[in-house]
Amino acid sequence: MSPRPVDPPTPVEPSSRRRRPAAVAAAWLAAAALAAPLLPIAATAEATPVAPAPAASPQEVAQTGTLPLVPQPVLVEQGEGEPWRLTSATRIAATGDARPVARALAEELRTATGYRIPVPARAKAGDLEIVVDAEADYTVEGEAPAEESYTLDVTAEGARITARTAHGAHNGVQTLRQLLPAWVGSERPVHADWSVPSVHIEDAPRFAYRGVMLDVARSFQDVDMVKRYIDTLASLKASHLHLHLADDQGWRIEITNEGRVEGDTIDYTRLTEISGRTAMNTQGYQQELGRSGYYTQEEYVDIVEYARDRFITVVPEIDVPGHTNAALHAIPELNTDRSLPARDPETGVVDWNGTGDVGYSALDELHEPTYDFVNHVFGQIADLTQGPLVHVGGDESHAMGHERYVDFVSRAVPEVRETTGAGVMGWTEFAEAGLSQGEGYWEGSVVHYWVGSGDWVRDFVSKGGKAVVSDAGRSYLDMKYDSMTPIGLTWACRGDCDYPRYYEWEPTTVVEGGLAEEDILGVEAPMWSETIRGEDQAMYMALPRAAAILETGWSRAEDKDLASFSSRLGALGPHLTVTDTNYYESRRAPWAWTAAGLDATVRRGRSTTLDVALVAAPGTKVSADGTSLVPDTVTTDGDPASQSVLTEPLTAVLVCGDQELPVTFTSEEARGVLHGAGTYTAQVTGSFTTSADCELRTSAGAGVPVSIGLGRGPAPDVEPGEPTLEVEDGPLASGSWFYLTVAGFAPEAYLDVRIDDTLVYRLRTDEEGRFARTALVPRGTPAGEHELVVQQGDRQVGTTITVE
Repeated sequence: MSPRPVDPPTPVEPSSRRRRPAAVAAAWLAAAALAAPLLPIAATAEATPVAPAPAASPQEVAQTGTLPLVPQPVLVEQGEGEPWRLTSATRIAATGDARPVARALAEELRTATGYRIPVPARAKAGDLEIVVDAEADYTVEGEAPAEESYTLDVTAEGARITARTAHGAHNGVQTLRQLLPAWVGSERPVHADWSVPSVHIEDAPRFAYRGVMLDVARSFQDVDMVKRYIDTLASLKASHLHLHLADDQGWRIEITNEGRVEGDTIDYTRLTEISGRTAMNTQGYQQELGRSGYYTQEEYVDIVEYARDRFITVVPEIDVPGHTNAALHAIPELNTDRSLPARDPETGVVDWNGTGDVGYSALDELHEPTYDFVNHVFGQIADLTQGPLVHVGGDESHAMGHERYVDFVSRAVPEVRETTGAGVMGWTEFAEAGLSQGEGYWEGSVVHYWVGSGDWVRDFVSKGGKAVVSDAGRSYLDMKYDSMTPIGLTWACRGDCDYPRYYEWEPTTVVEGGLAEEDILGVEAPMWSETIRGEDQAMYMALPRAAAILETGWSRAEDKDLASFSSRLGALGPHLTVTDTNYYESRRAPWAWTAAGLDATVRRGRSTTLDVALVAAPGTKVSADGTSLVPDTVTTDGDPASQSVLTEPLTAVLVCGDQELPVTFTSEEARGVLHGAGTYTAQVTGSFTTSADCELRTSAGAGVPVSIGLGRGPAPDVEPGEPTLEVEDGPLASGSWFYLTVAGFAPEAYLDVRIDDTLVYRLRTDEEGRFARTALVPRGTPAGEHELVVQQGDRQVGTTITVE
């Protein structure tokens, strides 16, 4: 459902993977529908545009100590006893199916605390015990245990998570992580108060499908980014990641020729060879070019298995019959006199298109190779994914007309179901193809509602299908937060599109005419990438709105409360900050802050600048002189206003016995129009003659321990070498994509790309100051030699390219 543009490797053997029979997919859907609802849900009125959220004030959050639990559990009972403390003697006891969950948590805690955290089979006093027992005797507010349910009990004597499945135990661990200090996500050992309040929690999800969609077709996201996205989603108890792998602008999954049916002459390797090089070339912030690339089959399987280890199911989408310009550009056999747009008579294929236009491309529904293509592609992807669903898209095939579209879907869907053995999922429009069909036609299939006819959706579920609901105006993550947001679109949501609007809607009523609770598989928050480039922008647009959607999928309708969500979100903010997750620091949430001490080493008697603590304080920015963290409540400084629980600038000193040193704060990237505050580093400059146990004391009254030791001291910063540039060999065609590699620039920096001293677009470097993917020779570049220069500030590198 891409918007209507109103705004500007070694192949994996398919035979080595078992296909699931169609009956298995249908059984999975039926089981999910039965297991998901915890209690009957009362229907609520359809959501309307909301005013600013009635969030709890910063003072209330600070005084009440809101538990940072998102999504809201079914039952939370806070005890009055002492908290449970994680110490160097703590262990995580687990056996059987609980052991992988326990080991994953232990590994994370070892990194953040520096403790050993063994994982024995039996618990003793003070331990965390994780129990997975198919016969475990517990209830969730009186209801029997479900697939993902769990209980969590914390007292001073220890903590215990009980579940009937490993997935339930995993959910319990995510709740426990949120109750631990935000520094549980730290990538280095820190000194923090590793305690969890006394609490009893009973919990289970409302819906089995709680998804987020990532569009990697228009602008690519690398494997490591997708994995970090999965980690963030898992921490919020998401269950599904929908990957949009192909669209008009690019093709992102390797398809091999192995397993072609007799008579199929298509060379499927051209999909990534040709259309893996292309991407959006418009609508990027600062004129940044869309990112090209693709996943090898090994890389894709790695993503799928990484997600599965975190109890997230990948749902792959190849959009057909529309949104297929990239496929038509790469595969001559798909181009006919009836495919759209018209093929170039000289090349035999359509030209690539990097705009955000939609609805203009379509496969030929009467052409037999069309179905060879569809079955081969979906067959390989299903083999690689080994999941219960494949997504066929089916939206916005405007140019091919109603009858042609229905004819295609009526043939393609049954064939894909037969080929893959998986349930077939498609956007609202594909439900139209079943209107004339009989009972049971959609058994095992899922309609993905975004806009459109409620009658179609109800007809779909009446014939055996289920619905996933993504109300475009309240769940599309690529919409601008407000008019200040420099990326994003506005066709589905204009004006105030902050998280309150994304929180206050009800899946059973948003479809015209309503849906029964049992007909809904779940909810999803899609994010399209016309304007989005890279991980930081994707995270910024997703959060906190994705958290609001995921709570709608998890928590019971009668338990949802916007003021409560705002307070809990504000308390959770530092957890996101510590894991280096970029997000929009909305002025509607009262963002908490926290500090943790570090171990520092210094040469005896030598004056040195030391990192002594870390501070997570969303909604603030560093003062001009670096001596304080200042609440950022205005928009006149060029970035969004926010709301911190800090009402005054935060200052600090390091106290080491009789010595008191002033603290300055630094950040890797300043809070800006598309970037949150990040984690601050607290630094002091001084000399020490002996080791010292110190304390960082802040003006807000909180203090954290800091340990100063004697040794070699911190290594000096290394200046980058001279920048380098490599360009694909041979003459380049006007309007073509070519491989470009540059290095030696600042990390995550914008690079100007100039041809003959004219700025044509910008690129961005990675964390190592490199760029290595395809760039573009703009259409209309005349034949001959041209000077290509890549520049960042006073650093630049150039070469001569030949355009033919």
